[in-house]
Amino acid sequence: MTRVLKLVFLTLVLQGTPNYAEFIKEEAPPFICIDGSEISLTNVCDGLPHCADSSDETTKLCHHVVCPVATFRCAYGACIARSGRCNGFVDCVDGSDELYCDDDSDCRDQKFRCPTSSECISSAHVCDGIQDCAGGGDENAEICRDYVCPEHAFQCSYGGCVHQEVVCDGIKDCIDATDETESMCAAANCKAEDCERYACGYDEFSCENVRQCIPLSRLCDGTHQCRDASDEKSETCKSRSCPEGHFRCEYGACVPESSRCNGQANCHDWSDEDEKTCGVAALPAGACRLPAATPGTHYAVKGNCERCRPGHAVPEFTRLDYGCHGNASQLEGPSSVHCQANRWLPALPVCLNADDSIRCPVVVAPGAIKRCEVMWGPEVGWTSCEQATPIGTRLAMDCREFYQRERGSSHITCLHDGTWSQAPLSCRPVCGVGSSSSTALIVRGWEASDAELFPWHATLFSHENGSWNFFCGGTLIAESVVLTAGHCVWKTDPSTVRVVLASRSSDFANRSEQSQVRDVERIELQDSYHDHEGNYGSDLALLILKEPASINARVLPACVDWSNEYDINRRAGEIGFISGMGVTENDTFSATLRLVSAQVVGDSECRARETRDFRKYLTYTSFCAGWANGTGVCNGDSGGGFLLRRPNSSLWDVHGIVSLSPRRLGANFCDPNYYTVFTRVSAYVDWIKDIVRSISVSEASKFHASFFPNTDNVEFD
Repeated sequence: MTRVLKLVFLTLVLQGTPNYAEFIKEEAPPFICIDGSEISLTNVCDGLPHCADSSDETTKLCHHVVCPVATFRCAYGACIARSGRCNGFVDCVDGSDELYCDDDSDCRDQKFRCPTSSECISSAHVCDGIQDCAGGGDENAEICRDYVCPEHAFQCSYGGCVHQEVVCDGIKDCIDATDETESMCAAANCKAEDCERYACGYDEFSCENVRQCIPLSRLCDGTHQCRDASDEKSETCKSRSCPEGHFRCEYGACVPESSRCNGQANCHDWSDEDEKTCGVAALPAGACRLPAATPGTHYAVKGNCERCRPGHAVPEFTRLDYGCHGNASQLEGPSSVHCQANRWLPALPVCLNADDSIRCPVVVAPGAIKRCEVMWGPEVGWTSCEQATPIGTRLAMDCREFYQRERGSSHITCLHDGTWSQAPLSCRPVCGVGSSSSTALIVRGWEASDAELFPWHATLFSHENGSWNFFCGGTLIAESVVLTAGHCVWKTDPSTVRVVLASRSSDFANRSEQSQVRDVERIELQDSYHDHEGNYGSDLALLILKEPASINARVLPACVDWSNEYDINRRAGEIGFISGMGVTENDTFSATLRLVSAQVVGDSECRARETRDFRKYLTYTSFCAGWANGTGVCNGDSGGGFLLRRPNSSLWDVHGIVSLSPRRLGANFCDPNYYTVFTRVSAYVDWIKDIVRSISVSEASKFHASFFPNTDNVEFD
């Protein structure tokens, strides 16, 4: 099977090259169908059945095929010309090339489309024990039953593959929990006198530090079977001689010769895949393999590489940031290295005065509670999660109050390669939880009580003449991100702005004990915003806080409708709320936070009501709301959020940002007898999302949160 897949891949890659015909003629044997007939290897996994029994187009055969960039990958793995995608004809046997043709987000090469949605995930994440598709469409018997697991992996009953080291570790890594069955794990998990009945037989190897027996046939086979790794230690394997047809790993284990340079780690130290054995030609252009773990050190892979492990290939220019375990260790060499031309440059560092053990790095999860217990080895027992943990540590996590699960596993295990078995639990703040008492349909602004305070409202102050003065509002949408109007911070130095959360006062000195003051690290102004020269189009900005907000009952972010499921265009007539401290009916700034309701108005009605010279501000990136009866938002309310309650939910989404309203004749104040123009948040969700995600990564790196476990395969376009 492995040889057939290699030849299928080479055939696909070489198609169209000058020597392609010679390769097929001289190198590639025919493909033998199940019924015994023969076809050319060029016809295997090409989307069309050439065998009478269709055995050349099966999931089992084609699932592992890596399609060239110029082709489209069918759901079952075959490769067809990209022009065959959504051309009105079925080019894939399973018809997957004609599905979701109205969806703009096409699954590119090396991607798997979730069966029940248009979501795309990496093919490497299919049948890996972790549900990536909503509803688990990537982890079920229908998808995984014919899946071929690598030799170093454990195959779950439904077909998925998990790391061999997590079997019988007390954590259910298989979706069907078959890695933790009582009959299989009784010996590994026995205690005290119960272990006497599990003595190893004459044809079994007894692991050194735990009551565990493995077949002698699995001793020094390249894969850790013993929890303590004693079956693959150099001391155990170095004196062994390998039989004919086998490759000898650097530490002495024996693996089949056919597994050498096949892109998978059959030797646990990757010596069957390293450049000394395979040459750099085995790697994609410029790429490097992640280094093996060394005692006392850890490194973080910068970028989107959450599931990478030592030995996995990463693209050229990937950066590794190194650190040492413990305070006594000292890093010798560069703290960062880069992959260039298949080499790590300038050189991999080492940690001086480090102990001789490999440990897993600290998992930094700001929104989670952590508990660490070493399950085997010399340090068995509870241990601190705030220091590098020994191999065999089980880390359990729960989200803190006011946080909810975003992704990742709540139980992970420290493996022998110094990485965690799965991506750890990631928690994000709950959003959009406001007070139910503020939903009455009041059409005049009223002073907000503590109970009615919307916890996402941010008050902005500028430093002028030695004091901090109120000037605009904003909306907290992430722990370190405040959404506001572009005209509020146009040509503004971020060092002159402060954000106050959980405050009801426009007087900086009169803030409450519960309020939080945050400095602004930088201002992200929407690229298309050009103030009055651009008719105030794209009037929004993001304030990036130097220190994240402390999430509690009084400080919570508003929700953002990232998928635009509840588009404001379809919600004319609905009533939303704005909080602010702008000019009141007395033409003075409000001393305290006020709330006002406003009705969403359709575009045609808004244009008909607004003054002729003001209509130029009404574009597809804005919408109108208000009553046009003397009640509305005014100067000082700018930047505040317009929020609507999500249909059939108690959560609040921010849909608009207070931008503009016509002025009264002969005055610089707004005229509340006209509608207010709001910047439409849905027009900029991709821009906002990119910045919020980048903030999450960069903020995490400050606290070494990027030293998260690595278990992903890297894709090369």
